[in-house]
Amino acid sequence: MKSLDPKKLDVNRITDGIMGGKYNRREVHAILGALGFSATMVPLSAARAQETSVESCGAGAPLVFTWSGYDEVHFHEQYVAEHGCGPNFSFWGDEEEAFAKMRAGFSPDVMAPCTYKIKQWNDAGLLGEIDTSLLTNWDAVIPSLQNVGDSIIDGRRVFVPMDWGQTSVTFRTDLAPEYVEEENHSWGILWDPKYAGRLSMIDSLIDGVAVAGIYGGLENPYDLSDPADMELVANLLREQLPLLRYYSNTMADVEQSLASGELVAAATWNSTITTLRGEGHPVAFMKPKEGAMTWVCGLTRSAMNDNEGDDMILKAHQVLDSYLSAEAGAWEIINYGYGHANANAYNMVSEEELAERGLSKNPEELLSKGILQIAMTPEDQIQIMFEDVKAGL
Repeated sequence: MKSLDPKKLDVNRITDGIMGGKYNRREVHAILGALGFSATMVPLSAARAQETSVESCGAGAPLVFTWSGYDEVHFHEQYVAEHGCGPNFSFWGDEEEAFAKMRAGFSPDVMAPCTYKIKQWNDAGLLGEIDTSLLTNWDAVIPSLQNVGDSIIDGRRVFVPMDWGQTSVTFRTDLAPEYVEEENHSWGILWDPKYAGRLSMIDSLIDGVAVAGIYGGLENPYDLSDPADMELVANLLREQLPLLRYYSNTMADVEQSLASGELVAAATWNSTITTLRGEGHPVAFMKPKEGAMTWVCGLTRSAMNDNEGDDMILKAHQVLDSYLSAEAGAWEIINYGYGHANANAYNMVSEEELAERGLSKNPEELLSKGILQIAMTPEDQIQIMFEDVKAGL
């Protein structure tokens, strides 16, 4: 999720949404951060208050810096079983905020970025080496994910994958029946003038701009170094802008709009289809002929962890190992709708539950078809172009 502009937030609507449980915990932290508040200042719904928690081990435990929601005990119950208590947690609203905070001196032990941020964080000297011999669950990690992206840089492993999913199009099958057949699945629905004012895109470079690059047929939609490629993408975004109902900052808003029929189609993560189907709405998650995007997020160990002694280094690895367990993976698949890195997790979930989430017993099949998200280049120039387009320039 990109940083939110507090000037664009309807505070009353946001407050009602938080109190009503409309937003997930990651979105709550991002929204409150934009408003200048802490999540501890806002009482969450009763359902959230009842979520499982575990006592922290305190000063002797590693500090995990991550998205809100990844502090659920199900992710680290293997660590709890070993120590009788859990690690400590600090949350970020987005990875840009996390990067700035660490550059300013904040020193966690374990962090949870996605693949497109690994190189930037490593180049800044933030990442320590990971020893997979200390990870009991490493051999169960899906082979194609073990060395995904920049997992290994200059011979050092600095990243292990934890979860993955896809960015594609969720659409109302009753409102856009001509796109129901898989042979007609295309990102082009988000440029279809028939549905002007009833479409939405994600307000981010990796999930927004890159989609135009994929639809435009670029071999590498993440690299717009060639001015011709930059102009092609900019023109596609300009063409699309008047067709959009809005650029989205939260999946909760998109899901509500799709449920009501305000939106016919939107770029979403695969968790959206799980939510909407669970509510009984007639929706489908496309397998675009141009290719869906695959995101992979995981875990890194802070370089600062090396200064804390062998015991804390071992505990940091135990945190990593806990998140990679099959039990943690099965819980995430069922509750968050994302894929997990542990291949054994899929055997703990029924075929019906996997199918409802767009997954299967053979995760390699989906992973092989996706366009893996990597860092956008040149990021600064792309950001300027994107902001200009959204401003109507």
